[in-house]
Amino acid sequence: MTETVVHVKTIEQWNSVLDVWFEQGYYWNLEMNKKDFKKSRFNLGSRQLGLNVWGNDEISYWSSNNYNGDNLIEYADFMAQQEKKVTTYEVTQEQFDLIEQIKKAKTMSLMRGISEHFSSLENIPVGNKAILRYIGGDETIEFKVKEQLYRLWRVDTDGDRVYMKFNYGTPAYISNKDFAFTAPLEEIKKWKTPAWEIEKAD
Repeated sequence: MTETVVHVKTIEQWNSVLDVWFEQGYYWNLEMNKKDFKKSRFNLGSRQLGLNVWGNDEISYWSSNNYNGDNLIEYADFMAQQEKKVTTYEVTQEQFDLIEQIKKAKTMSLMRGISEHFSSLENIPVGNKAILRYIGGDETIEFKVKEQLYRLWRVDTDGDRVYMKFNYGTPAYISNKDFAFTAPLEEIKKWKTPAWEIEKAD
């Protein structure tokens, strides 16, 4: 990774740079609390935050602001680089609708919405941090509805539920749904016969 040193002017900028790096999995080296914002360092005059300086994937700072390498950038340029890095998470339609409903709420109902739906939000497998950042307006996070997949099932002569699969291009069946043929609805409909039923795949 390229060495990066960011010049900040405010405590908000300081926190924002650290937020980005913490989210990416970086941390302070040789510190008890590796993800502390170290505001005292800003208050003592430090305005330069570094990443991967000296070849280590760790966060550093300059108390005397004397970094003189070629990789010093201003906060605005750093944030412009981050805006290009959008992380997209795929969720179900129901999960997407819930996230959007909470995001569109006003301030007080926003907090109530998060509180009321916390257990549902926790069950979305992308992590609470990404969801809260998105709800808070972070434009580097986006959610989209993943395409719903379907499979075909029927009951065999033994009364067991089986699922369609393919063996060398020929339809067959299997009892384990995890190995069933799955596809979008339009494709699944092409293989449906009166013997087979359509269901949503997990």
